[in-house]
Amino acid sequence: MSLPAGQRCQPQGAFPAPEQIGPVVQIFSSSLGAMVSLLAKLRSLLVSAEDHLPEPLKSQKDKLEIIRQDLEAINTFLVNLSWVEAPNMMVKHWMNEVRDLSYDIEDYIDNCREEPCSDSEVEELSTLVKQAKDAHERHNRYDLGRWASNPRFVVDGGEQGLVPRLNGDATDLVGISDSKAELIKRLNIDAEQRLVLSIQGPPGVGKTTLAKQVYCEIEGRFECGAFVRASKMPDTRRLLSSIISQIQPRDERPPHGLPVQELIDSLRKHLQQKRYLIVIDGLWETTSWDIVSSAFPDDTHCSRILITTNIEEVALECCDYESDAIFKMETLGGNHSTELFFNRVFGFKHECSKQLKECSEEIIRTCGGLPLAIISIASILAIQPDNLELWRHVKEALFSRLRYNLTSEVKLREIVSLSYNSLPCHLKTCLLYLSMYPEGYTFFKADLVKQWSAEGFIIPGEEKNCDEVAECYFDELTCRGLIQPNHTNISDEVTLYTLHSTVFEVIRSMSIEENFSTVIDYSNTISELSVKIRRLSLRFSSAKYATKPETIKLSPVRSLMFYGLVECLPSIMEFEVLRVLILDVWGDHDQELDLSGIGRLFQLRYMRITSNIIVKLPARVIGLQFLQTMEIYAKVTSVPSDIIHLPRLVHLCVRGEINLSKDIGHMGSLRTFQSFDLSSNSEDNIRQLGEMTDLRDLHVISPTEVSDPLKGKLIAFVSSLEKLGNLKSIIFELAPATSCTSIDLDCSWSISSLSVFLQRLELLPPICIFSRLPVWIGQLRKLCILKIVLRELTTGDVDSIAKLQELTILSLYVRQPTAEQIVFHRANYNENAILSDCIL
Repeated sequence: MSLPAGQRCQPQGAFPAPEQIGPVVQIFSSSLGAMVSLLAKLRSLLVSAEDHLPEPLKSQKDKLEIIRQDLEAINTFLVNLSWVEAPNMMVKHWMNEVRDLSYDIEDYIDNCREEPCSDSEVEELSTLVKQAKDAHERHNRYDLGRWASNPRFVVDGGEQGLVPRLNGDATDLVGISDSKAELIKRLNIDAEQRLVLSIQGPPGVGKTTLAKQVYCEIEGRFECGAFVRASKMPDTRRLLSSIISQIQPRDERPPHGLPVQELIDSLRKHLQQKRYLIVIDGLWETTSWDIVSSAFPDDTHCSRILITTNIEEVALECCDYESDAIFKMETLGGNHSTELFFNRVFGFKHECSKQLKECSEEIIRTCGGLPLAIISIASILAIQPDNLELWRHVKEALFSRLRYNLTSEVKLREIVSLSYNSLPCHLKTCLLYLSMYPEGYTFFKADLVKQWSAEGFIIPGEEKNCDEVAECYFDELTCRGLIQPNHTNISDEVTLYTLHSTVFEVIRSMSIEENFSTVIDYSNTISELSVKIRRLSLRFSSAKYATKPETIKLSPVRSLMFYGLVECLPSIMEFEVLRVLILDVWGDHDQELDLSGIGRLFQLRYMRITSNIIVKLPARVIGLQFLQTMEIYAKVTSVPSDIIHLPRLVHLCVRGEINLSKDIGHMGSLRTFQSFDLSSNSEDNIRQLGEMTDLRDLHVISPTEVSDPLKGKLIAFVSSLEKLGNLKSIIFELAPATSCTSIDLDCSWSISSLSVFLQRLELLPPICIFSRLPVWIGQLRKLCILKIVLRELTTGDVDSIAKLQELTILSLYVRQPTAEQIVFHRANYNENAILSDCIL
């Protein structure tokens, strides 16, 4: 039974000539592989004049036409079969085979465009033509199309990933108030001795939600706190690093890559004589606890540690076998289950027909009082809340999956699988990508959006670019309960996200089945690997002699994530068709991460490097014509001088000095620029910032040595800001490891207006100083964060600030004593607004 809401992936887009500049429309998916992108390239090649074809293909147009015809038919078959609920092994094998073939053919064409081909590579086309013909014939011979007659149901929020009807976080909190009050009472916050409590219950019962609510309620009574996620496989280094990142200020954190014992020593030293609150969510074993707990001083400063776990034995051991220290969570009762379900589908004021109500009773009962199960099913129905056909189909699907007496854990996995299978292909692909991350990993929305775009999962809409469409997809997955908020900032905005362990299990299993990604964890036994790997995640952690299995061929790998020591990193040059490169590496301080060869990775779209050692980049990167994102969170030897000529570079983040050649105004596609160093760039370069009119986020650093050239550069900088009409964020700060000495430059006359889209303006510590609050500040209606230095502050200025209804964080440095009493009336400000500093 097929519902009309499903969206089927259709080929679209064109394959540009090498010199063409502009967006490249490509799409890759878990169900179709590279078929859509490949067919677009073949059509483009076949309509090109012969003299525009790559040399090896000029005499091969007839073969290209044959292979196109076969692939067009195969693509149709593949699309139809991708809708099958549970394809048999023969169908799965054929689908995996033709997806692999699509990647091979596209890699061949891309290679022909970039480099001269040998005779053997020219002959390879004949082999590929034969493979496509054989695949076409096998489909017909075994009549695989008959399996496509009963497709799965799909519920789609729309082409641009429209967000389903959601009714606030409160919908997830039904039936939790009594539990929260009881748990806070048990924590006995005023008792002096350190206390460890555990929340224990089955998966999906709401342990994490309860822990978050308690943490948010009481964290203000502690000097420091952290909320971190654990994983099934012990990863003590990641757990300790997550705690440190939330507890210690950035400038006090230990260097990246320290041994576990040194991380423990650093954390323990920081927590000494402090009242701290630590939440470790989703603990599966006690090995990590035995190590991490040694970092928590057992003193008399009223500190508290809260653990959540599915396993009773883990809960007992963490609490020294004090049964009173374990809070056992139960499933929701009938009334609370019904309330949560209808709140999620219809909102707090819900009315539905008698037929829907009767249907809902069976659905709710099947969910067994598990909040995650209820939310997963209700989120499907929320997209089409009045579609009785959909409700009945969901009920039937639940009955067929859960007709046996299953444990709550298995039942939840089946319900999450149903939720996954109801996704349209573009959302399934985006969610599957998260299987490359470690279980329990927390991630930023912005990072994932950029990675999806670089992978080619996103098609820009008529009014939205790739990143904006990707954000819509992300929001829909969050609304469906498949991605979960993990951490909020002081403005109550979600900053980090994660996956529930059951969701992770489901997508990891699907990823293996479809050969979407391959994960090699040095702490696990390596299972049978696919012959060809397209996305590879290597997690070696601190293992000194870890290597990839010899059977793995790296040349077909398109995406690489690596986490481990620098000496265990395979040579980047082995990854011939790499598009996404994410490295988290560390080593001794005399070592170097040599990435000088990346200039020949012609397909590279995204690179993110995090390291405690120096990174060596190539002198030239002009060959990286598709590069969209370069983020390097490490010291670099130098930035390639020709980076300004990369036509598709959108995000450039390099820590420390970015000393670019002249003509940075050529970087017209740039939307993120961090960190631009005033001291190492010419005044002319600084003025050319004003030509980068698509900039959204700008992070500038400055030294504190006062000099005439520096003052001239500051004047050039503030004049450039007026020309950047799309800016959303400006952060201006001192260079690292410099003192907070003021550069006394009155900027009042230099700036007459800034972008009306500005949401964040930080001009601290005091560098640029304004004599009074600028009038144009009142025009920034979208401003959420304001940090600014004023010579004097008046009541009128406070009234102007109060009109910024979106403002949530305000830091004011006032240089001169005020002549009148200044009062900030709470009622005049956003209810979430926080005055973080007001220094007079």
